[in-house]
Amino acid sequence: MLNGSLNQADFYKLRKSDQNGFKKFRVVMVPKGTLLFKMTAGVAAEGQYGVSPWWSAVKPFLDDKEGALGRLNQAKTKGMDMSAIVRLMSCVCIDWNDLDNYVQVRLKVDTRIFWGTFNPMPKFSQELWKPDWSNPNEDSSGKKALARVKVMNLKEKQAGFKVPDTLGGEEAWQMYIPNLRDEHIERGSVISGHDMGALTMMLGY
Repeated sequence: MLNGSLNQADFYKLRKSDQNGFKKFRVVMVPKGTLLFKMTAGVAAEGQYGVSPWWSAVKPFLDDKEGALGRLNQAKTKGMDMSAIVRLMSCVCIDWNDLDNYVQVRLKVDTRIFWGTFNPMPKFSQELWKPDWSNPNEDSSGKKALARVKVMNLKEKQAGFKVPDTLGGEEAWQMYIPNLRDEHIERGSVISGHDMGALTMMLGY
């Protein structure tokens, strides 16, 4: 089992920015074989600190009665693509991630995780508005702030919908999986989050 001793107190050992991603949470066990998905730029490859801990259930799981199929259905109802509906409901600031791809994996081990709802977020992260004017070599520096704003405005147009000032509203559920590595997952499909036809075929809707 991955994270066999994980408990409520461990949540407060996470970075504050990760804690702030949750409106409410609890520790649950996700069974081996569970399909997970995320929307992200790239393929959620393993890095120095492992695989991204942020995932959602493909099929209905506990409080989440919809899963990925429900997201797809909501996107169609609202005239959005999968990337846009996930940004809206999963509260992903525009400057955090392009959410271009739907990435699906299967857990190879029983896993204890933090499970909870998304905390509403502004459409642009606050870091964008806190430039370091003293370091022109950093992307977040004051010297490059105006250029960053222009890029973010372009990203908003590319997001596929009129992005509200605050992301969130409708209840949606997420998983945070500490210590996740490639050895714990079986990788599956990677599909463009803008290709509703391909996603419909894969999810069977």
